[in-house]
This record gives sequence, structure tokens and C-alpha cells, in this order.
Amino acid sequence: MNASLSSDVAAPIIRALLDFRTLWTTHDLVTTSGVTAPSVRRVIGQLEREDLVERKAPGVFAVPSWLALLHRWNQDFAFSRNPWLTYWRSRHDLQTLLDRIPGTSVRHAVSGTAAAQRWAPDTPAGPTVIYTPDARSAATLWELVPSRSKTIVLAQPPTELPYTRTRKLESGLRLAAPTQVLSDLLTGAAKSPSAAEPLTHWMLQHELEWRY
Repeated sequence: MNASLSSDVAAPIIRALLDFRTLWTTHDLVTTSGVTAPSVRRVIGQLEREDLVERKAPGVFAVPSWLALLHRWNQDFAFSRNPWLTYWRSRHDLQTLLDRIPGTSVRHAVSGTAAAQRWAPDTPAGPTVIYTPDARSAATLWELVPSRSKTIVLAQPPTELPYTRTRKLESGLRLAAPTQVLSDLLTGAAKSPSAAEPLTHWMLQHELEWRY
């Protein structure tokens, strides 16, 4: 039986494979993902059986389709199943909030449509999604108040994964990596998965701009 690709062991491996456009060795993937060699070999073996990675030479493999791998990851990982989601509204408009965040000491990574619009401006508006390790402290500093609506969603992840390879804007605001943003949009961080279509198109057309 295949293991879940959303596990704390598998997910960093998947993100590394998605984020980098390269030929891989087990050693390289251990170094990049921070996961042990036996675990890397086990996950790669599973992905190979599912035709999501292919061998190029003994000990060397590559991802033939990053989008197919991301969709497979989303079968196990879903933003909407994150139990650490809390809902808020801002005393100010969205841009004021985004301008305020870099001036505070709170660790963050913006995801959802607010992040996607930086790369794909025609992404439809949706909830403002922000990863942060302490949602209540962040809400206080960012002047948010609890809300039943999902205008602002603070996600308090149990691992470091959403903060991995973030993109820093000139303002100091940090966006989650494009692969994390796309995965989130497809699995509950937007009003509809169709909101991910502009970002998907941009990523397919501009792979060299976002994939290392």
C-alpha cells in the first residue's frame, strides 16, 4: 500500500521535486529536502511506480511532469483539511493589511489568490490566505478581528513546509512558493478550484521564472 504523500517525510521531498527543474540523485534530494536517504529512496520508489518520476541513469532520476506530480500530491494534501485554520476580517482594506505585515516581526507567507495575483493578475479575488506560526499574535499585530466569514484565513502549519523557498517582494512581504500557492488554490484556499487556472497557465508558460 502506498504511503501518503502529505506526510511530514514525503511532503518536503515532493516540494523539492516540484520547485527545482533538475536531474536528481538521492544525495541531492537528501540535501535539498532534509529527509533521510532511506525515506527518499522509499518515496522515489513509490513515485516511480506511479510514473511520476523516471530513471535517467543508475541513481539519477527526473520529474517528467511537475503538474502531474502536483495533482498527485493534492490527492493526499488539501489546504481545506488543515485543522489549524482560523478566520478573521481586517479593520482596513487588503492592501493596507499587506503593507502592514512586513513592518511587524511576525513570520508569514502569503498564499491564496493574493499571492497568485502577483504572477497571474487575472486570478479572481478570493480569501486572503496567510501562513503564520502564531495566528493570534499575528492577528493582534495586524489588527484583525475574529469573523465567521472567510475573508482572511490564517493558517498555522505544523511544519516548516509553507515557509520553504518563499519569495520576498520589495516591500518585504513574503509569498509562499508558487507550487505551494497553486496547491492551496486547488484544494480549498479559493472560492473555487477554477481560480487556480490563471496561475497554472502562467507557471506552464514561465517555468524558467519560478522553477530553480
